[in-house]
Amino acid sequence: MWLLIALLLGDWLLLQVSSRVFTEGEPLDLRCHGWKNKLMYNVIFYQNGKAFKFFPQNSELSILKTNTSHNGIYHCSAMGRHRYTSAGVSVTVKGLQSSTPAWFNIVFYLIVGIITLVDTVLCMTIHKKLQRKKKRNLAISLDSNHGKKVTSCLQKDRHLEEELKCQEQEEEKLQERTHQKKPKKEER
Repeated sequence: MWLLIALLLGDWLLLQVSSRVFTEGEPLDLRCHGWKNKLMYNVIFYQNGKAFKFFPQNSELSILKTNTSHNGIYHCSAMGRHRYTSAGVSVTVKGLQSSTPAWFNIVFYLIVGIITLVDTVLCMTIHKKLQRKKKRNLAISLDSNHGKKVTSCLQKDRHLEEELKCQEQEEEKLQERTHQKKPKKEER
């Protein structure tokens, strides 16, 4: 859709642009025409005061792919009874924002994944070491508190294990004593 830019009463020549702001790569359409569509010829398009395109009959110009060099003030002039000049129209072309290449995104997410994996492994390793240290400290505290009241399940289990070991050791000592006594009987 055409956007009427310079429509002032008394202007015999008008310049219409398809838009005033573009993103790089979009098309820009310019139309130079006389008041009430009066027939115009020898149309010249200007950018920043410099002529850049001449048409003997045609009054429309299309720039298929704009870039930042198309920024500026546009106007046109044409012949009718006299040479007429349109008012200026400001056109802005915004450059494309630098997009990161696809390989960069892949490498970035790969690195983030590796860091997450390493972090998880380190956390698990530290957690296991702390659990072992906690068990060792609990065992030491049970040994030092022998004979005191046992409250936690883990402490009870440890205490029972210790009692079983003590009983096993006593049984072994008894067996050794009985083995030592038997050979003496055989000697008689």
